Amino acid sequence: MHTLAVRWAVVILVPALTLLYLALSPAQSPQQHLIHGIILACEAVFLFKFVLFALIGHHLRQEKRQQRQTCWLLLPVAALTGYTVYYFMA
Repeated sequence: MHTLAVRWAVVILVPALTLLYLALSPAQSPQQHLIHGIILACEAVFLFKFVLFALIGHHLRQEKRQQRQTCWLLLPVAALTGYTVYYFMA
């Protein structure tokens, strides 16, 4: 399988599964709400680093086409970050 397809699958499926889990088991206490928010924040940071390392690798190998394609992976990460902020404000 193409590595870009694998990266897209990771960046889309991991947050989707986490959000599904959080929807099926809502927080029962403020502590659980905080823990769920921390999980979302850690996941967003992990995915950002995952994409950033791929971008740096393409930059160092001077693969401009792959670098542009990998830049699009930042959109789902930004959406997850926005949802994390919304989750903490709710």
